Amino acid sequence: MSDKVTEASEPVFRLPPFTIEQVFTAMAETVDWGLQVLKVPDCWPLSRGKGVKVAVLDTGATPGHPDLRDAIVAAKDFTGSPSGSADRQGHSTHCCGIIAARQNNSGVVGVAPEASLYVGKVLGDNGSGTMSSIVNGIRWAISQNVDIISMSLGSPQGSPSLEKAIEDAVAAGILVCCAAGNEGPDPNTVGFPAQYAGVISIGSINRSMQISNFSSRGRRVDVAAPGEQILSCFPPNRVAVLSGTSMATPFVAGVAAVLAGYDRSAVKDTAAFLALIKKFAYDAGPTGWDQSFGWGIIEPP
Repeated sequence: MSDKVTEASEPVFRLPPFTIEQVFTAMAETVDWGLQVLKVPDCWPLSRGKGVKVAVLDTGATPGHPDLRDAIVAAKDFTGSPSGSADRQGHSTHCCGIIAARQNNSGVVGVAPEASLYVGKVLGDNGSGTMSSIVNGIRWAISQNVDIISMSLGSPQGSPSLEKAIEDAVAAGILVCCAAGNEGPDPNTVGFPAQYAGVISIGSINRSMQISNFSSRGRRVDVAAPGEQILSCFPPNRVAVLSGTSMATPFVAGVAAVLAGYDRSAVKDTAAFLALIKKFAYDAGPTGWDQSFGWGIIEPP
């Protein structure tokens, strides 16, 4: 029996509205501002994420990109796109670079520059996809025994099948990171799947370490990370500056990959990772948890 899932009247999932601010050819290797401010390179002597498997469920892959050709282990299309698993939006390529762009004296460096990427194309060439494509991508990631799933996508509506797929991923010991959404500053604007229990729901901060105006707010925000004016990979072999909670989400997935590289127990389940967030996050908003920053800005221990 096929493991593919279909439902009548499925909700449509889309990329959160994001901004492409600049696309250019990098002349030298760059460590972007978020990594510098949060001192991610200080963790690299202990771990660069080697051996950690991260699934990026998004708009596809650009395996020929110089910063990603050694990072992407597998790519699969779940949308029926005539382009196959290729990324025609650039969004997924950017997210992949934030996680695992290689240190190679060109382009950019990812948070976990030795992690392995498994890219599921669950959103089509127009940036949207069905619930069933998301579910099938999650189930593929489970079958690949990944450690972390990064999803920078959303919908105002969830579904039982999606919730069950996420529950199964969490039960399999996978840390699921989801973008809270770009519907801020209004309250109660976190979308699905970030609304679900068991996932890490992620907001965005800017260079001033303040919550981004666009970042969704609500009771399901867990943590915030750099998401404005983020430099990362872009098809076919360039770099670009993008903004959105889409960028903050792979940053958190990358931090998780670095932690898992030297202590798998740190990401063995959602509770363990949340405990680290609560302990080490920089409490930038009101004391304790709040609906904008969650527990604060992620900082590697």
